[in-house]
Amino acid sequence: MRPPWAWRRIPLALPKASRREGSADPPCVVHLVREENGIAALREFADALRAHPPGVECELVLAMKGFTSFAQAKPYIEELAEFAPETLFFEDRGFDLGVYFAAAARLRRDRYCFVNSFSRPLVDGWLAKLDAALGQPGVGQVGATGAWASGHSWATYSMGLPSAYRGLMPPVSRARELFRGPELKRKGRQRRSAKETVRARLTTLRALPGALFYYEPFPSAKLRTNTFMIAHQTLRELPLFVVRNKEDAYSLEGSRECLTRLLERIGLSSLVVDRAGAVYGPEQWDRSRTLWQGQQEGLLVADNQTLHYTNGDFDLRHLLSTLAWGVCADPDPPGDASAG
Repeated sequence: MRPPWAWRRIPLALPKASRREGSADPPCVVHLVREENGIAALREFADALRAHPPGVECELVLAMKGFTSFAQAKPYIEELAEFAPETLFFEDRGFDLGVYFAAAARLRRDRYCFVNSFSRPLVDGWLAKLDAALGQPGVGQVGATGAWASGHSWATYSMGLPSAYRGLMPPVSRARELFRGPELKRKGRQRRSAKETVRARLTTLRALPGALFYYEPFPSAKLRTNTFMIAHQTLRELPLFVVRNKEDAYSLEGSRECLTRLLERIGLSSLVVDRAGAVYGPEQWDRSRTLWQGQQEGLLVADNQTLHYTNGDFDLRHLLSTLAWGVCADPDPPGDASAG
């Protein structure tokens, strides 16, 4: 059964690549730059790019989202002037995948590495490692991180129903408190009001049918889209649609119709690549030590979610690791981590 919103989707048909598929053209790095995030986020990416060269010739494209004029965007573009980036402008609506698909339709390059606003390369040759993995036979996409986390199992756990997370996670109230740590610090208080608690439970209850029917129970292996690489021709073979709202975005990122599942249906795999260039199939992702395991010592490209783990205490690390890996969770106490 397809979710109700699926019948209102707008199909997206990408044009053919402007260059011959499978040619020796360099990969195209598409970095999402959101005006809402401010220039500091872009500077961090620029510094990481200078510190850790991609290791292969590439084209850099800045997907400028939410900028009202070139003059407003100019200081951002100048931050990466030495890399001679191409710029594309998008309205401030939709979500990351929607921008990526729209960029692919306009660029029509051979293959892309899509990098979100908070991703930071951690090692030299990061792009070369991803590109080499994508070139292996039968591979549809590669990325820096993947997880087995399940919205289905989290929803059932939250409602006190049978769940793969039962007995592994702390009580629901404590889990929610840990997830909301940064929010609580910003608001300067320790717990929700009674009204907020009721509202949160009603929101969970309303989302429960969708979580049960349209999302898989744990383990549900999905490559994360913070940094991932895919060929233009592969995108053209998938039943893509215009990403207009959260439901569309969540569907492509985590539901039974996510990119990882769509690729599996046409016989292509999704691989995680670690900082040494080793590749891992979905059943091995927990051993890659790239996301919410150990000190994330295998991590190739960091982002805000990996940093959340790095900066968290052991309780938060344990919760995140369990959410991603279930009984295979193996968090380390906070210490001198080399990964972000």
